[in-house]
Amino acid sequence: MTMTKFARTVLCVVAVASAGACTDGLTDVNVNPNAPTDVGVAFLLPQAIQAGVRQVFGAGEMLRHTSIWSQQFVQIQYADEERGVVRPGTMEGFWTIYYAGPLMDIQRVVDKAVASGDPNIEGVGRVWRSWLFQHVTDLWGDIPYSEALASESNTTPAYDSQSDVYSGLLADLTTGANLITTSELDFGTGDLLYDNDSEKWRRFANSLRMRLAMRLSNSDPAMARAEFIAAFNAGGFQSNDDNAMLEYPGFPWENPLAQDFLGRDDNGISQTMVNELAALNDPRLELYAEPAASDGVYRGRENGAGILSFTSFSSFSRIGNFWRRDGAATPSAVMTYAEVLFLEAEAAARGWITADPAALYVQGIQASMDLYDDYGVGPSDAEVATYLAQGSVDYVGGAAGVVQINHQKWIALWMNGAEAWANWRRTDVPTLLAGPDVRISRIPVRFSYPDSEQSLNSANMNAAITRQGGGLELTTPVWWDGT
Repeated sequence: MTMTKFARTVLCVVAVASAGACTDGLTDVNVNPNAPTDVGVAFLLPQAIQAGVRQVFGAGEMLRHTSIWSQQFVQIQYADEERGVVRPGTMEGFWTIYYAGPLMDIQRVVDKAVASGDPNIEGVGRVWRSWLFQHVTDLWGDIPYSEALASESNTTPAYDSQSDVYSGLLADLTTGANLITTSELDFGTGDLLYDNDSEKWRRFANSLRMRLAMRLSNSDPAMARAEFIAAFNAGGFQSNDDNAMLEYPGFPWENPLAQDFLGRDDNGISQTMVNELAALNDPRLELYAEPAASDGVYRGRENGAGILSFTSFSSFSRIGNFWRRDGAATPSAVMTYAEVLFLEAEAAARGWITADPAALYVQGIQASMDLYDDYGVGPSDAEVATYLAQGSVDYVGGAAGVVQINHQKWIALWMNGAEAWANWRRTDVPTLLAGPDVRISRIPVRFSYPDSEQSLNSANMNAAITRQGGGLELTTPVWWDGT
């Protein structure tokens, strides 16, 4: 995606609001030029994409919650969330952003497509809506789903059980993929992910369906297996060219972490990640982190340590320069071929599909290493070959092989905190321990429901809490969590 295309698209979203000012008829006197009565799908889709990505991959949610609870990042300063102390206002803000922002925008895309009889646009809308709802339910568990977007004035939507939400999402992804035909999509410059490539949208839908199916491996194994096989047979990502990546042209449309990384040192790479990469002689360590300024050693900080182990910023590794120095244009990886290969490897190891889990495991590592080739960084072919030749990386098979697959998947999900945290909750891979200054009984395993729901929608929220055995605490597992 070029700078011109992205910038033009976003500018058009802004410009549409002022379009009404271009007429001078007397009948326009009582029309608010800043409140257009209708916005087309070519403007709604990019809004839903960029707002959703900015939320999931932004500093607030990822750097201060999901990436530290998956122990890829660590909070060095202001480490409340690191210790399990979450601000109610933050939970409120996240909830509101999802439901009032990208979810409502993408629902309008679906509604407009249904009204105009355009299956391609409806299909894309269903797929992106599923990606958004997957994140919301993975964060909170039971959520408003079936009634959530039916009416903007409904402040008391029912909460659907997470099992029902997942059933709905899997069905929506199937329907969405089937609605997208071989013809070109018609979003103009608004398709920020795939530039109107219908085949790539279908592959994304099937890949996302595999992710959701695998999430159910502990809670509903029969459904997980059936859905995964169907999605696998329908065809997911085939190479890194299929990756769902949101590219950024530069200021003011840049990676949502860029300014935080450049202007602050709140976050660094975790001790867990550094130690895991170092133990495997993983060449990605030099990409993920910078040597500590004090002595040139790669050194992460312990998660959950609060102020107990802090000496100075120079004693710890900063995030790698691909994200810090050059981070404004670094893309956000919504979903990658590497993740899909690790999903397929686990499915093969479980006997769900007829494939070689060892081969898929190696291909997943290779795809993760190759992800950065187009950006001029990352391991060389020789480094990758040396890494794969190590006995510590060799696939061993059986239950230990499934652990290996998810261990490598955790490494590959760097900079995708939400998915790394979710997959750790499902598999307990890698083994993560709460630090010495954590104020709750365990590493958090969910977000807490916002205060507004307690005051405006208490009956439905309380029913969900009762059904789940919790919801206001960070320590109550969601339905699919295997712990």
